Amino acid sequence: MVMEISIDPIDTPSDSISRYNAYTLHADDHRILTVTTNSLQTLSKWLTDLLKSTAKTNHHPILVGVSAEREIVEYTKRGVDDQPFDILTLCVGSQCLIYHLDSRDHPYIPRDFRPIKPLRAFFENPSVVAVGMGIDAVAKKLARDHGIEIKNAVDLRALAAKKEEKLDLARYNLDKVARTVLGKHVDVVRPERKVEWYEDYKMRWNRELAVEKVRFATVDAYLCFLVGSEMHDVMIYGGSGTENDEAKAKNKKNGKKGKKKN
Repeated sequence: MVMEISIDPIDTPSDSISRYNAYTLHADDHRILTVTTNSLQTLSKWLTDLLKSTAKTNHHPILVGVSAEREIVEYTKRGVDDQPFDILTLCVGSQCLIYHLDSRDHPYIPRDFRPIKPLRAFFENPSVVAVGMGIDAVAKKLARDHGIEIKNAVDLRALAAKKEEKLDLARYNLDKVARTVLGKHVDVVRPERKVEWYEDYKMRWNRELAVEKVRFATVDAYLCFLVGSEMHDVMIYGGSGTENDEAKAKNKKNGKKGKKKN
């Protein structure tokens, strides 16, 4: 069954400081609020609000679906040019942020002066667990190009492999990993043509992504979050799903014994 995906822009105030665009995306019956921005103020507020909203469950990890992309893939004689990422997408449940990284536009600004301190603090938080495809490589590039260190990173292929040990998932893309873990109901129909980042030059100048780009950037991070959430117990207990169920049952049984003794 194909996942029904729709997206609608939200009217946002014109502000030279907070400058952002917002969208409501529906993935089947799940609604996601996506914010796109290159503003330090908006970035800081989004991350702060997220941590506040999860404060009541801080004894549990905060799973964050993470994806990062480059607008232009350049090739050299040695293969793909290893350029910095242009956008970083984060998704936690019903909230998604697409943040424009600035290394391409400001190559001579030392990374310590780039407006990424909120991201550094966020990913250094021991409660935050970043889940994504090839997340180790993503983390390495973010550290090298932006000084962002991801303290806890979990690769989705490695998680899926614990659920389906007989499958060779090394060549699986995000959609196939999601279907393997979540089932066919997350089948995503993607356009045959390349999704353009901007509809015209003015939007590129203002860093206003095309709606279709926002749609699929959001979906990618959301799928990462869904797979991570589904495999949450694997990250805690380790092993296969059956082993996790046995571990939880054993813990529950031990808990009952403890109560009887008291």
